[in-house]
Amino acid sequence: MSINQIAKELNVSKSTVSLVINGKAQQSRISKELEKRILDYVNEIGFKPNALAKSLATGKTLTIGLIVENIGDSFFGPIALRIEECLRSHGYHVLYSSTVGKAEIAREIIASMVDQKVEGLIISPTADLENEISKVLSSGIPLVVFDRKANLSEVNYVGTDNYLASEQAVKHLIEQGYSRIGMVTSDSQQSQMLERLAAYHTQLEQHDLPLHILSVPFSYHAEERVACIQNFLKENNLEAIYFSTNYLCISGIKAIQLSDKVTNYALLSFDDHEVYELFDPPITCIRQPIEEIAQRIVDNIMAQINGKVKQPTEAIIPSKLLIRKSTTTG
Repeated sequence: MSINQIAKELNVSKSTVSLVINGKAQQSRISKELEKRILDYVNEIGFKPNALAKSLATGKTLTIGLIVENIGDSFFGPIALRIEECLRSHGYHVLYSSTVGKAEIAREIIASMVDQKVEGLIISPTADLENEISKVLSSGIPLVVFDRKANLSEVNYVGTDNYLASEQAVKHLIEQGYSRIGMVTSDSQQSQMLERLAAYHTQLEQHDLPLHILSVPFSYHAEERVACIQNFLKENNLEAIYFSTNYLCISGIKAIQLSDKVTNYALLSFDDHEVYELFDPPITCIRQPIEEIAQRIVDNIMAQINGKVKQPTEAIIPSKLLIRKSTTTG
């Protein structure tokens, strides 16, 4: 049944029915009695207004855009699911999309979501996205940036302590007596990767230990990453390896398994993975507080939507070093 048919059944105007259904009865000075009569009838027949028509009437789409690097990633997947759960409790739905680390794709996604009238944007930005983020800020659309920070000061940001967590991890390896420590990272210039690399660099220099760094091209497929790490291991006599993200650690494990030389490396990864505890020995990692990060993101975006955030805020939530047997020598 349409709004027009409801109006005929109740002998009222179509505009009156529309105003009541969209919660504008009081401001339109529609009597409580008439509002109740219309709502009772609407509930009785199980009428549900078309989502597009409702959004046009209320000016709200109840949709938030979520833009990440890869929705299938073992970090972005779980955090996206948690964000969706939290937003659903506020009556909002999520529109997902992945950038695969490419700025041109990110720009297209942002433009498309803005055109679709999302009420807010949650973005894990690629590099070279400052202009688009500035445009979003200027438009007044609520925005939260997370995981990696854009080169902007006036932005709401939620993330973890990449440098401090990495510093603690590398210190742990040094305290265990390892002196030939390699780092496998990405060639990405994203802030979180640079911070993790900087902590490794600083700690080894402070302890007068040699640097062994492999920057794997972000564009490499899994097989190429494995081969790249295999060559790195052949060229460097390492005792321990720190991987800057879990997908590189998984590739590293495959490279070690395919190696001609049997070496028991101490392995440590930024970001946990469900398979780490299945390995023998289980792999030490830095676990990001995914649930808390997701909750802070949603709290911030909803506060902006409700007009409760006047100045940009920054939330840095500590990660936790989980020490497992892959790095302990005792």
